[in-house]
Amino acid sequence: MKNLRLFSFLIISVSLLSFSKTFAQQYTRWKLPEGAIARFGKGRIKALAYFSDGARLAVKSTIGIWIYDVRTGEELDLLTGDMWGDRAMAFSPDGKTVAVTSGSIVRLIDLHTMNEKDVLAGHKFQVYAVAFNPSGEILASGGNDNTVRLWNTDTGELLRVLTGHIGYAQLLAYAPNGKMLASAGSGKDNTLYLWDTHTGKLLRTITEHPSRISSITYSPDGLTLASASWNGEIHLWDVHTGKRKQILAGHTRGVAAAVYAPDGKTLVSASIDKTIRLWEMPSGNLQKTLTGHLSAVRGVIYSPDGSTLVSRGDDETIRFWDADTGKLLKTITGHTFLVRSVAFSPEGRTFASSEMADYTIPLRDTQTGELLKTLVGHTDYVGSVIYSPDGTTLASGSWNGPIRVWNVQTGELLKTLIGHERGAPSLAYSSDSTTLVSAGWDRTIRLWDVQTGQLLKATQVSGANSRISLSPDGNTLAVGTDEHVIRLWDTHTGKIKATLKGHTRPVTSVAFSPNSYLLASGSGDKTIRLWHVDTGERLLTFPEQLSGVRTIAFSPDGQTIVSGTSAEIYISDLTTGKHTRTLTGHADRVQSVAFSPDGKMLISGGIEGTVMLWDLTQFRAENLKFQKTK
Repeated sequence: MKNLRLFSFLIISVSLLSFSKTFAQQYTRWKLPEGAIARFGKGRIKALAYFSDGARLAVKSTIGIWIYDVRTGEELDLLTGDMWGDRAMAFSPDGKTVAVTSGSIVRLIDLHTMNEKDVLAGHKFQVYAVAFNPSGEILASGGNDNTVRLWNTDTGELLRVLTGHIGYAQLLAYAPNGKMLASAGSGKDNTLYLWDTHTGKLLRTITEHPSRISSITYSPDGLTLASASWNGEIHLWDVHTGKRKQILAGHTRGVAAAVYAPDGKTLVSASIDKTIRLWEMPSGNLQKTLTGHLSAVRGVIYSPDGSTLVSRGDDETIRFWDADTGKLLKTITGHTFLVRSVAFSPEGRTFASSEMADYTIPLRDTQTGELLKTLVGHTDYVGSVIYSPDGTTLASGSWNGPIRVWNVQTGELLKTLIGHERGAPSLAYSSDSTTLVSAGWDRTIRLWDVQTGQLLKATQVSGANSRISLSPDGNTLAVGTDEHVIRLWDTHTGKIKATLKGHTRPVTSVAFSPNSYLLASGSGDKTIRLWHVDTGERLLTFPEQLSGVRTIAFSPDGQTIVSGTSAEIYISDLTTGKHTRTLTGHADRVQSVAFSPDGKMLISGGIEGTVMLWDLTQFRAENLKFQKTK
């Protein structure tokens, strides 16, 4: 344990650097919340839709709707706020209106003025799907109140309510002539419902579908309904008889989406098996298979003229393909999945984030936001990143177990540390940067020699999903687990010197104060607790937050604690024991927070797939209340 004696950082004071007008990616500063300097990552992709002119693509993400120039792939606009909803969207055939779901309501928005035209309220709970009829005069909406509702888009009048769904109405598709509407449910309701749109009568149900339905679409001639399935098949049905005409099989995993070409000669399917398949119609012969996405392909659409296919995948890329040749034309990047970990370099000039879309780790310049380099080598999602105190290396843990150590200057992979059976969600460096401590989901704490990659010691712990923090003086390792307690380990003897009890839910984060005297812990019980490290005494419990605490961090001066919860970041003063400021802007749970070395900036990562930089100069706390008595 000789390498774990000191853990004190050399803090180099750096001034808060403002972003210049030549900032590399202007969209990172669009529609920012108060106090935020920049947003990195465009959120997770939820849906794609072409504008009627075929020149623009709308991409619904977890933070809003991005508008792209189809020709160049350039970002044109970002539509954010409650008005733009959170789940589904549909464009009217004339391209003048977009319907966006927002909880239990549907908003109709004028695409010329970007103003709200109408609000359609009537569903009791969440609205999952919307679809315009071919003339654009009627909008169908499906919700988890097990109903489909038809609305007049000019007046907002509710025309009729279609009842009969066993489960939620999650999928909708109009027949090309508008006389029939198909819907599909959720969960174990593997049923297709066909409705007469004029009378609202249920014409027939198709119950022979073998598994959960993921997508439904009519053929352009209206005679066939295609339903994609999570068992990897696409079923083609005669809409008049309800009988199965054909099964398209070939995908090795579930089919997430299927769509007909505008001329009806091709059916395209996107699958969890990372492929896109083009099937000749009506023969059902496989024409070609498109590969390139690193993860599951969740959606695919045709351009209005049928010349281009656009796909979206769990690698958070949007890919454009030539529909005839299958050639990849362009790829839009920048959308991100869950950001589980963020970290500043010791001198504050760069920051790293685990954006978990393509298994890479971007390193960015704090001043300009410029992408300096990308660390490539992980083969699964990255769950943790941490700089060494001397700033020369960066360690990262992945979901499939291996920990990787990188040269920060060159981006070179120096070592791969193999030992954890599963991922290592929490890492800590020793003060001399020679030893790395990792906590794994396999219920072990491991110590590694960074230079050689050798495993120095492994200790079994009783709780799963451990979160660790090493005191700056190197004397204590704090381990918080799902057993609701924090154990303090003496790094010199390897023995437990205290067990801190009080939380009523799993401990999700632990952090030492810069002077090593205090420990803060966050929990799913919505509280942050402050402990005296030497005595184990609980000094303070901060007021409950709106939801469970996901992450916490001390400011470099030790006077402030910052915590991340459901979608808020709380700044709390140790002097008063109260929250002094709330930062809002993330669309979902905040997974990680970190201070810049001078305490003037905060970086945060959210489950919606964005990294935020915040200016904290106006939020500084007063004095540290708890000092160690001599």
